[in-house]
Amino acid sequence: MKKLSVLVSTGNLGDNIIEKSSFYQGFKHDIDYLAADAGTADAGPTFLGADMPHNPIKWEEHDIELLLVESRRRNIPMIIGSCSTTGTDRAVDLYAEIVKSLSLKHKLAPFKMACIYSQINKDELERRLNCSPIDPLGAERPLALKDINMTSHVTASMGVEQIIYALKNNAQVILAGRCCDDAVIAAYPIYKGFPRGVSLHMGKATECASLVCWPQRVKESVIGTITDSYFSIEPMHPEQKATPHSVAAHSMYERTNPFIQAVPGGILDMHHSKYIAETDRICRVYGSEFISSQDGSYKVKLEGAGPVGYRVYHIVGIRDKFAIENIDLILRDTRKKVSEIMSPQKEGEDYQLFFHVYGKNAIMEEYEPEKIINTHEIGIVIEAVASDEEIASAVVKCAKFRFFYMSYPGQKNSSGGSVAVLTDEPLYPRNKVYRWTIDHLLPLEDPLDPLIFRFKFKMVGE
Repeated sequence: MKKLSVLVSTGNLGDNIIEKSSFYQGFKHDIDYLAADAGTADAGPTFLGADMPHNPIKWEEHDIELLLVESRRRNIPMIIGSCSTTGTDRAVDLYAEIVKSLSLKHKLAPFKMACIYSQINKDELERRLNCSPIDPLGAERPLALKDINMTSHVTASMGVEQIIYALKNNAQVILAGRCCDDAVIAAYPIYKGFPRGVSLHMGKATECASLVCWPQRVKESVIGTITDSYFSIEPMHPEQKATPHSVAAHSMYERTNPFIQAVPGGILDMHHSKYIAETDRICRVYGSEFISSQDGSYKVKLEGAGPVGYRVYHIVGIRDKFAIENIDLILRDTRKKVSEIMSPQKEGEDYQLFFHVYGKNAIMEEYEPEKIINTHEIGIVIEAVASDEEIASAVVKCAKFRFFYMSYPGQKNSSGGSVAVLTDEPLYPRNKVYRWTIDHLLPLEDPLDPLIFRFKFKMVGE
């Protein structure tokens, strides 16, 4: 029976390191290619906006070295998508330099490397906007010129077509810019003629590596094997199992609709997918389909981020049951007093003030279903954001000061008896504040549009 196997060892290359034991265990099986997703928007907009690494470079070098050396030793393709978290041009070039350095270190035989760039020139994006509207994906409205002007960097998330083009040009190592997670894994089997739906679902299910298995472990390797009718997942860690439950759960992970995954050119439809135990440790999945866009369009997601200003923090702790019971009143009074003291600056215009109450609803905020606080202490992270760092500093200092002079029902102490501070110093993050500015869909007549996706091929080791 025709089949193809991929070893997937990390769901975010360089975010912590690949576990070597299960990685090398994987090579006791027949492996046809290696694939790794290196990016995520979960890290927030700062890293794209500032075009900076999210992970320690040494961790990224560690993971790339494992993948590169074993892929070259076995003469199988290595595909990495969304280089260095954001997939900007700088990130792709960083990985290319790491690959070249490692090739020299290990005296690897010459190989062809493809760099696929997906960062978009803002002038080009403005030109396209002037030609036709660019619809929102997660954004509230269609793309506007002011969104582009507020953006530092913007990328397009490629699908399988761009990676397949590199494979057709005999690339053995592929370093891709921003990329759909599933495409990193699905591109090679689609290139080899396997069904697109089955390939995309295997990519979706394995892109986080061992997180598709029970019990959950991170950075352990799994093998995905595809045939013309199904794919299977087998964990390499001896204590893990890929079960119908675990694989189905991960297939529905991070979806507003658990049965549909949008991809450039259509959708992965999992309504009829069947999850069957091949053994107590291996799960097979049948019935996944790819459905082309009804209008025949090919659209790629645009991700853009730009600066807002500066962020400053203060942290206070409260250990008084009456203060905790009345924390909402205290926060309202504090906000009101800060507004009075900071005048003529206005909240919402010149600054933003946030209270993150750990022990109450810091995680889910207004969506928190537990309304009664049952803890003996709470911690409050005071956050101020402003275009001017001095204003942000003044806001958090003012808010922190007011907590020492709060007034509430049942109070039995005077100034500050209920409050503790970790430090009386405001905390200044190293980076400016960034926000997502672009979350839209760009239509392309050609998936290989040279003004959106650019290719650079190079022989390494000659």
